[in-house]
Amino acid sequence: MVAEIGHAAIWLSVFSCLWAIVLLCTGLRYRSHGAIISGRNGVVATFLLISLATGALIYGFVNDDFSMKYVAEVSSHDQPLMYKITALWGRMSGSLLFWLWLVTLFGALVAWQNWRAADRLGDFALIPISIVQLFFTILVTGLIEGVYNPLARFPDGVALRDGAGMNPLLQTPSMAFHPPSLYVGFVSLTVPFAFAVGALASGDTGSNWIIRSRRWMIASWLVLTVGITLGGNWAYRELGWGGYWAWDPVENASFMPWLLGTAYLHSVMIQEKRNMLKLWNIVLITLAFQFTLLGTFITRSGVISSVHAFAQSDIGGYFLGFIAFSCLGVAWLIYYRWNDLKSPNRLESILSRESAFLLNNWMFVGLTLIILWGTLWPIITEGVTGDKSAVPEAFFNKVVIIPGLLLLFLTGAGPIVSWKKLTVSNFKRMFAKPILFGLVGGAFMWGFLAFRGHSTPVYSALCAFGGVFVFVAIFVEFYRGAKLRARRGETSIFHGLSRLIQRNKRRYGGYIVHIGIVILYIGIMGSKGYYLLESKSLKLGESMDVGKYTLTMEDAFRNRYSNHTRAGVVVAVERGGKTIGTMRPARGFYDRAGQGEQDTIESAIRHFGLNDLYIALGPLPEDVPSYVRSGQLVPLQVYHNPLINLVWIGVGVMMIGGFVALAEKHQVKERDI
Repeated sequence: MVAEIGHAAIWLSVFSCLWAIVLLCTGLRYRSHGAIISGRNGVVATFLLISLATGALIYGFVNDDFSMKYVAEVSSHDQPLMYKITALWGRMSGSLLFWLWLVTLFGALVAWQNWRAADRLGDFALIPISIVQLFFTILVTGLIEGVYNPLARFPDGVALRDGAGMNPLLQTPSMAFHPPSLYVGFVSLTVPFAFAVGALASGDTGSNWIIRSRRWMIASWLVLTVGITLGGNWAYRELGWGGYWAWDPVENASFMPWLLGTAYLHSVMIQEKRNMLKLWNIVLITLAFQFTLLGTFITRSGVISSVHAFAQSDIGGYFLGFIAFSCLGVAWLIYYRWNDLKSPNRLESILSRESAFLLNNWMFVGLTLIILWGTLWPIITEGVTGDKSAVPEAFFNKVVIIPGLLLLFLTGAGPIVSWKKLTVSNFKRMFAKPILFGLVGGAFMWGFLAFRGHSTPVYSALCAFGGVFVFVAIFVEFYRGAKLRARRGETSIFHGLSRLIQRNKRRYGGYIVHIGIVILYIGIMGSKGYYLLESKSLKLGESMDVGKYTLTMEDAFRNRYSNHTRAGVVVAVERGGKTIGTMRPARGFYDRAGQGEQDTIESAIRHFGLNDLYIALGPLPEDVPSYVRSGQLVPLQVYHNPLINLVWIGVGVMMIGGFVALAEKHQVKERDI
């Protein structure tokens, strides 16, 4: 009965979406406050109805209702409770319902923010939000070919005794949080996009829509950053290849909106400060939103192979149609408001903060287009030759190096260069120390790598130069500001620094983010450029060397858990003749109903400061102890990943800076209806 109630709620939400769209349009057109309030009620009603449907599906998971098709596909009796709940986004139908629930939640929050006030811009923004809600609601009704209603039951009242269970690769803590954080980051981009559309529709094309949606945009960027990082951490721990980023199509699908969102966050500062780039900012946020839909198309259409992708279906065409529809709508509004979008000010000098931010934008957009081209290349080649030809990881690694290094330099140069025009005296005052220390850092890195015998240290030296340049530039900014505060009566420089950040959280939070980016770059340089890999098959008691470490296979083990068996070997680790611990790489064996046994790689990772020692096992039978003790060979892949923990530390610093920027308050200009 619960499933039927949820099923009915989905159908009712189609009508509540239509109600909200019609009443909001009518109320805004004829300035009817009653119609607008009714439209807002429709937005809230949609959220309540979809919450009821989502709750009904979770109820089915928790109570093992295998008469529901979706529950039977992604859950089982023995599946731990956490993974029964996270199975909500384990396959296509449930993930679309979760996406829909998020967009209805955010729509209700927008409506609630100024519920009692006359809010013309906010009410206009609710219209595109409701249109997005309507699109996803129609998808989950099951009317669209290629996706079924996640609350649908098997025909003729059939109820399976047990379900197939969720994909074993998804039964990890990382995947319990990685997909929802990505979804939150994706879906929350709907709100700033909706405010941009609302600004065009209402004629309020100044900076008000940017201010209104700023926290939404920063929060979206933050959560999307977390989601991408958790995905990289999952790939690092669960796929047994020793890496965290392979330019997989679905990885790219999450990264491209992040690049465009980052460009937008920089670009809007020019509009707020100099009243420039009005049209460009509308285009940027529109592209960021459209790329979330494009990512959904890539993930769910099956047109591109990926370890992350859902099964192939015909749903991709509907996403492409909705992308085309929404782009045409924005293009028409831009045409209608063309004169209002003209900027009164112009770029005065190439050597200015405006130019630095604009170059920053071009780099981000250029990187996005490069990644898009590489991601869609299999589709292009299939259309031309009939065969899919995937772009190798090496292609992306090569083409992003120069734009990436330039972006690193701009991370430090952008905040310290003057607005309007950079004078010679300002250049000496702001750039002399960062450039000097950067050159020293680059030269040191070059000499160190040359001494170690590396033949091509140029990119690493440039990365070191850029990293030191950014760090010194930002440090000087903090020091000057804190010292000035201290001179004005603060008790110390540290107290002045605290007050400095509190007075301008957005600016200095951004600086902290930039410091995190420097740390991230160094981590990527070390872990991608200088890792060691040794592959060898060992018998019990045999050893192998990886860099400074000696690894000896000492024993084997096999443990049983609620829904799987984990079996592996015990490896002793020595350095300099001294035992420093043991590692336990393993394989996980899952028995999925009707699908046979599936195994996963359970890598062993040991941290040594900023470096990692990483061991993954090759294919083995489930009874590993008997296999090993009978004298059989065990295949091992061992990685030494230098500086890899700086990747996670850098993202953590970025999060701190993002939360500081998010805490800044802003004033909203109210507009009468």
